[in-house]
Amino acid sequence: MTQEVRRDLSVTRSVAGGLIVVCALGAAGSAAVPGVNNRWYGTETLLSWIYPGAIWPLLVALAGAGLVVMRRPGWVREAAVVAAIAGAQAAGYGIVAARDWFNAWGAGGMATHNLATVVTFAASVAICATVAICVAVGLLWQEPSDCRTLLRPARFRPVAVGAVVAVGLPLALGAAFRDTDITSLGQYALTYSLPWGAALAATGWLDRRAAITARTTVAVSAVLAALTVDTAVYG
Repeated sequence: MTQEVRRDLSVTRSVAGGLIVVCALGAAGSAAVPGVNNRWYGTETLLSWIYPGAIWPLLVALAGAGLVVMRRPGWVREAAVVAAIAGAQAAGYGIVAARDWFNAWGAGGMATHNLATVVTFAASVAICATVAICVAVGLLWQEPSDCRTLLRPARFRPVAVGAVVAVGLPLALGAAFRDTDITSLGQYALTYSLPWGAALAATGWLDRRAAITARTTVAVSAVLAALTVDTAVYG
């Protein structure tokens, strides 16, 4: 590899990593914007946040992955895997929040004039995270020799496991929490099963280090989700 090619790759990594960091910060700033309740107690204005606490470590992981891409050339693929998974979950949280703010408005007395603001910021969370996902996938992409190589994974079992998680987890969670309506199942899919299932399925194509990183990230994310599922703050 010539010095010029190395320099070009270094610039690409710096730009890609910087963009991931910017997206993480943008998503975090958007998620931090609270809803304003239209009920006051004395001089106190009640505020509401509807994002589970897991979104914050996910966005920290997203920003950290971007920094690793910028500064650690030997760990670019592993950092891109973390960014893709964390970004996918954050995007799911943003999409779900865009709808849940309407529920908060109806059930919690949130100020009507504030609804457009918080929904817009929820969409911003989803958009920023989606851009980060695209950058991460671009870093992971390796041009195949032909279409058959692209479609045929090196290992088939992870693909099957990922498909089971993507389809089966929403049904299992819906049964466990007794909310099997299509809206709840869709929320479970967007925030949990699709990011985790896609990550596990992708390990069928990833090299060993990147595959281990993907499985570890999914496991940590699942623990975070379990610990923080009820940590949203309502005014």
